[in-house]
This record gives sequence, C-alpha cells and structure tokens, in this order.
Amino acid sequence: MKINYLWYFVPLLASVSLVYAATRQERMRPILTHALQTAAWIVGFMAAIAVILQILDAFT
Repeated sequence: MKINYLWYFVPLLASVSLVYAATRQERMRPILTHALQTAAWIVGFMAAIAVILQILDAFT
C-alpha cells in the first residue's frame, strides 16, 4: 500500500498551531481560537506558494 506523504501535513499543522498558540495564551478557548487562526494562515501561505510554483512551472 502506497502512503501519500501529504497526509503527514495534517498532524504537523495541528501540533505546530497548538504549540504556537499555547505559548501565547493560558486558557483553552483562546488557545483553540488562536490555533485555528494560525492553521488557516499556514494553509493559506502554503497554498499561495503552491500556486506561484504551478505558475512558474507552466512557463518553463
């Protein structure tokens, strides 16, 4: 069975977002809110980079 290595992104994203949020807050509700915002920022940034790379690949 072949493993798609992109699935490793999900737990990595969750752990990085939670740890980063937990260093800034002490209560659970703000930690989860900040973790979701951080996760959305990371996914958006990576999607933008993927789009740029696809555009560059189309012209080469």
